[in-house]
Amino acid sequence: MREIMSARSHMRVHLENSMAKKLGQIDFKEVWTIPNIITYFRILCVPVFVTLMALGGVRDSKLLFYIALGVFFLASGSDMVDGWIARKFNMQSGIGMVLDPIADKLMHVSVLACLSFCTGLTPLGKNLVANGTLDNPWFVHYAFVILIFAKEFIQAMIALYVLKKGATVKANWLGKVSSFTISVGVILAFFHDYVQYADWGILAWGIAMSYGAAFSYLNETMKQVKLVKEGKMEAATAESVKAEDQKIVQEKKDGTYEG
Repeated sequence: MREIMSARSHMRVHLENSMAKKLGQIDFKEVWTIPNIITYFRILCVPVFVTLMALGGVRDSKLLFYIALGVFFLASGSDMVDGWIARKFNMQSGIGMVLDPIADKLMHVSVLACLSFCTGLTPLGKNLVANGTLDNPWFVHYAFVILIFAKEFIQAMIALYVLKKGATVKANWLGKVSSFTISVGVILAFFHDYVQYADWGILAWGIAMSYGAAFSYLNETMKQVKLVKEGKMEAATAESVKAEDQKIVQEKKDGTYEG
């Protein structure tokens, strides 16, 4: 029995070391830091949100939609909390750098998909059309879902490429502005029967900016990968990612940060 347990332990260590070599920014010892646990919680909010929205649409219950909106606010608030804890208590990690945007993307795509299909294909949306409140049942048109899903898929592929090649490209200002704009559009879309079609206009503008941010992200990624290949830049590691984040935090405190 001891031999079997020892063999399993060696296999686990070997697997982690092998993955760490491929994804240099990740240190598996940092899996259970407080900021990362909060990120896991945010990911778990996604199925809860989807379930509430699906039930709300099928049962024609706006109350369940508003409860789902509360889950969305809770997840969004946790996003700010984990970032603050990571910076305040020096808990930045490569895993957090990877999982944090993934959690955001999962929530964004899920919210838009639910606001579209849980209204356009359910009794809730159809009844609002029947009583003359709406011209069509879609709180968010499915075209927005397709556009955001395509963009997020492309960025996810870029993120995996970044990890493999040892680059450390982070969110730019355009990405942050587009994410905020989409969030505003999403919140308004919960009240689509009152604000139609202002929410769609804001979503369209936010998604357009997000594509601009994605292309900027890709361009910066290719520059860094080229520098790594030419030996002009060292490939990122978990330690270097953490050190860079600490440097940025200190520069912000000193008022010298130019990012």
